[in-house]
Amino acid sequence: MYQPTPYDVNFQFLGFPIRIHPLFWLVIALIGMPREINNMSFFFVRIALWVAAAFVSILVHELGHALVFRHVYRVPSQIIFHGMGGMTVPFISHQKRYGFFGLLYEIFLSAAGPLAGFVLAGFFILISLSIQSGETFFENDIVHNGLNVRSIIDVFIFNVVSISIFWGIFNLLPIYPMDGGQISREFFSFISPRNGVANSLILSMITAILFAVLAFQFGLMLVALLFAYFAYQNYQELTFRSFRYR
Repeated sequence: MYQPTPYDVNFQFLGFPIRIHPLFWLVIALIGMPREINNMSFFFVRIALWVAAAFVSILVHELGHALVFRHVYRVPSQIIFHGMGGMTVPFISHQKRYGFFGLLYEIFLSAAGPLAGFVLAGFFILISLSIQSGETFFENDIVHNGLNVRSIIDVFIFNVVSISIFWGIFNLLPIYPMDGGQISREFFSFISPRNGVANSLILSMITAILFAVLAFQFGLMLVALLFAYFAYQNYQELTFRSFRYR
């Protein structure tokens, strides 16, 4: 999935290889596209601010997973941005721990991404409160190409906070392969090693269908399609497992 292309952006950050598939930019831009176009200059600036905020938010989210791989499991990993967000991929399979403490380790690995995003959101909220509390650095009426610098900063901070919180909550839903689905799978497998994965897939599929319907009702077609795709993926895996273990 998401094989390297000649148009990928590759770099390293904090020692982690980062690869950005071109679909990431396209899908994120489509999600953040304003519904009304009143000013073309501001229209493109808003999209750019949204894409930049999404990149920062998702990068911090994936760094949460990558740092756990590095410091807890001692496994190197890379971060890949793709059309459905991002993922952290270890270069070698990490050695899973078993028992109750092993469950806690696996839950922490999956929850580290959303937690990192919530910390980022809190950090930017503090910055916003600091700016509004009377500091003068941004109070000057600085205008560049007809756009107020203070308003640009405010929009960027709002986007980072909104995306970090939403992305974290979204990922904690018990839908596989998102973080919440991984947590659900580990928990059900701990309770019932034989049927745990199947039970987590059933919960994942039902939850994905419910949220697909809900998103469709609110006119969020891209989100509805994403949940429907997750439901189909889970149905396929559940069917395969049922056939395999007959």
